[in-house]
Amino acid sequence: MRSWYEGYARGQKNRLAFDLDWVRRFAAGDKIVEFGAMPPILTVALARQGYPVVGLDLAPGRFQNAVCKEDLSVQAVDFETQPLPFADDSIDVAIFNEVFEHLRINPIFTFREIGRVLKGGGTLLLSTPNLISWKGWYFFAIKGRLAVDVWNAYRKLETLGHMGHVRLYSPSEVAKFLERMGFRVELIIHRGKWPSPPTKWLRTVDNVLSRLAPRLRTHFSIVAKKVA
Repeated sequence: MRSWYEGYARGQKNRLAFDLDWVRRFAAGDKIVEFGAMPPILTVALARQGYPVVGLDLAPGRFQNAVCKEDLSVQAVDFETQPLPFADDSIDVAIFNEVFEHLRINPIFTFREIGRVLKGGGTLLLSTPNLISWKGWYFFAIKGRLAVDVWNAYRKLETLGHMGHVRLYSPSEVAKFLERMGFRVELIIHRGKWPSPPTKWLRTVDNVLSRLAPRLRTHFSIVAKKVA
């Protein structure tokens, strides 16, 4: 677990810095809930800066030492199948970063619950990998498959206790889904680069396209508001 965590932290540091900046820019209120909070890197950063954050995770016990050391507020919840442990219209901000692609049962149930507990006009911050990134096109056209490895995705249920990437989505797919769930999408930004392309020419292409064609970047983030 330690080696996995260290590799995750290294690979995700730029994304997590971006997430923290977005919370500073768009999250305001007395109660912030972070979904899929383990490992608690963003949770710790938010708590240390005084944000009133509550983390939700399927199995927070995997990082119990960190949770206790940092005195984090974390609850064990399977938000794919269980109602959220909050009253109606009681939270100000829902952070749903790099979780949407892991949902394997019924996203409608999950987001219906988020809509229930989020205050009218409350903020949803969501990020997820971009199906139509240039990396995705590369895997489909050259490798004959999508970037998601189905076997590894399901294997994570046994090795890590949570599902890997079920599938990836395009920005328009996620935006339309959120609109149907009662949210108003206010901003979409394309971000991220391929962390470690296997060849030099792929690294060059990644650098060029990241600048010239941002819609082909590997991830996107959405700011949405619950329609009051």
